Amino acid sequence: MDEHHDLQMLLGQIAAACEEHAGGSVSVGDMLQTLGDRSFGPLLLVPGLIGLSPIGAIPGVPAVMAVIVMLVSGQILVGRDHAWIPAGLARRSIEAARLKRAIDVIEPWARLVDKFLRPRLTFFTRGIFFYVLTAVCLVVALVTPLIELVPLAGIVPNAAIVSFGLALTARDGLWALIALGFTGASAYLIFLAV
Repeated sequence: MDEHHDLQMLLGQIAAACEEHAGGSVSVGDMLQTLGDRSFGPLLLVPGLIGLSPIGAIPGVPAVMAVIVMLVSGQILVGRDHAWIPAGLARRSIEAARLKRAIDVIEPWARLVDKFLRPRLTFFTRGIFFYVLTAVCLVVALVTPLIELVPLAGIVPNAAIVSFGLALTARDGLWALIALGFTGASAYLIFLAV
């Protein structure tokens, strides 16, 4: 089970990494080290949050975040007990001040989400359901670039990825169901994009 219990705690850890690298950049590798390579839920959650934040509007950022989600999901599905990110991707970075501003935008929403985040309907986050959720999350990440052809439509798949991350981090089956709802909306957006 992941050591992260709520979204605010997770954002606090990333904010601390921003302060540690103040005046510079925070790399994907720095974030992986901060979150811990055995914490798969947060490793899915953070790229989705970045995609939802103002940073997600920077060209190339959504694609990098989608690749991270694909890598992490794929490694869960093959049974790895910790995440591995290629060195080239680990070196990709975001200006620390810009990332901190994005966290400041997300933080009030995190407080709200944390009020509704708790272990429940946990069978939706264990056993075969755990792997089904992970596989669906992988598919959402794969199709995210297609969805982004529709203006602002990237919000929906990133919301799905965030919901999957919340479900797996807090063992909250309600968020798993919400994630599947966002996935259905993403499928509709793909239909519009093609």
